Amino acid sequence: MKKIILIILIFFFTFNKSNIRKQDLHNIIKGYIEYVSKKRKVDNNKEILAVVVHTQMKEEEQQYSVDVAFFEPEFMERTQYKNVYMFEGYKLILPNNECKAIEKMFKKTKYENFNQKKTIINYDFKNWHIVLNKKDEITFLSPVPISRCMKSILKNKKLKFSDSYEDVKFLYLSPDCSQLAN
Repeated sequence: MKKIILIILIFFFTFNKSNIRKQDLHNIIKGYIEYVSKKRKVDNNKEILAVVVHTQMKEEEQQYSVDVAFFEPEFMERTQYKNVYMFEGYKLILPNNECKAIEKMFKKTKYENFNQKKTIINYDFKNWHIVLNKKDEITFLSPVPISRCMKSILKNKKLKFSDSYEDVKFLYLSPDCSQLAN
């Protein structure tokens, strides 16, 4: 159920008119893959990366966000995408993407229909949601419980953080960001 709600929210707010830089987008995706790979084995033959970039308004300031997640085709249903791309050995889709500039950031490969729902929703669904301002600085990270770990990974990938970004103070990370403690 959480997955369906998240997908609906992502698609509801998708306008895809962003001007995100290719290197920043690639580094965000690489950071997500790095994080997930520390938590579990990722099967690039079975799992598909979904990336959604969309604009949003916050206090009359235009920002954009990037959502990244792995999906398995057996849980996918009615996901709309035009092409399949390759990114560092992973199949990648851009659901409901209307921005041709983002499509050019990835290498296109043979189209496949991944909408093969065979089972009920997997509640272990994990995604990253990153909001950036018009200066390409990160202003918000979600999910909040792992935001400090996300920040550490993204800083190592040379992404910039806004002065308005606030760290979540109540979490402590293990050195490898794989475990959280209160």
